[in-house]
Amino acid sequence: MKESPIQEERNRRSLFGRGENSTVLMMLVFFFVAIVLIQLVSSAVGGRIVYPSFISPVNLLNIIMQVAAVGIMAMGMTVVMVGGGIDLSVGMLTSFVTIFIAKGIIDWSMPLYVAIIVSIILAVVFETAMGWIISRFNVEPFIITLGGMIAFRGIALLICNSQEISTKGALAGLKANLIQGAKDPSGLSMSIPIYVIVFLAITVVIWWLMKYTKYGRRVYAVGANRNAAYLAGIGVQNIVMSTYALNGLIVGIAAIMLLARVNTAIITVGQNLEIDVIAATVVGGVALSGGKGNIWGSFIGAILLGSIANAMNILRLQSEWQFVAKGVIIIAAVTAGAIVQARQVRAQHIRQIK
Repeated sequence: MKESPIQEERNRRSLFGRGENSTVLMMLVFFFVAIVLIQLVSSAVGGRIVYPSFISPVNLLNIIMQVAAVGIMAMGMTVVMVGGGIDLSVGMLTSFVTIFIAKGIIDWSMPLYVAIIVSIILAVVFETAMGWIISRFNVEPFIITLGGMIAFRGIALLICNSQEISTKGALAGLKANLIQGAKDPSGLSMSIPIYVIVFLAITVVIWWLMKYTKYGRRVYAVGANRNAAYLAGIGVQNIVMSTYALNGLIVGIAAIMLLARVNTAIITVGQNLEIDVIAATVVGGVALSGGKGNIWGSFIGAILLGSIANAMNILRLQSEWQFVAKGVIIIAAVTAGAIVQARQVRAQHIRQIK
């Protein structure tokens, strides 16, 4: 029996088209396999085959710890980009929050909880202000958030006088190991600090928000077509502004987790962080045009980018190669996504003809 054109099209679809996150997931799997093979071949050339350290439980947990802050911020960036926006200021806003907290508890004699609450409120206010301008005056978010990035950098430098500030372990509680005493098969101690749980919890919460609530559906509608969303009765301006406000909250939390990990506030702590955050969301399948993408894709994208840096260190390659690898991954992910979208449009066209 001859198959219909639609069935033939489905049969020709690659694995990259069988799921919203399949592209980035398969890229992650391919990368893991490639690094493991490189380690196996290298050890065999040396005269004996050893267990690939890249996939050891300790190293896998280490990757998650390394990407926790970027992963948290990728959740907020996903909401912003799905709504049709973008935020270039998250890196310098992170630096501002970390410096404000460190300065508050060390030099301004603020209780830790007060410094944290005030810093988060300021992050939300700053982001909401940018969101208000973007939504009310219909200006390019790229330009407004670029201005915000420069302003946050200046404010942070003024607060700290261009010097680093140690928190003296004030946030050490967020680094507490929740599996104290656990060891992997090789005998190495494993660690899951609290900030990793915060990363996973925020991922689940934002996933639920975007998938199962009216607010999430409205964000997708606004990102896909603002005019249609407006005609459907959605308050487009308020939705756009709210995505930036939510992003400010998430960036504030991520900055606290990052400060707990590095223990020192300095302007460079958030420098170029926006590149990794945007890259994680784009690699995860979030469209720059808005209306497309999901939280778990961004989660996998963050893990993939973190795995690249980790693998480069394990293989003792120059750090410059990380930029090359990340750039290639981004290009490959966007290209694969475009191919999948073109095939979906073709399949839809076939259905309409039939």
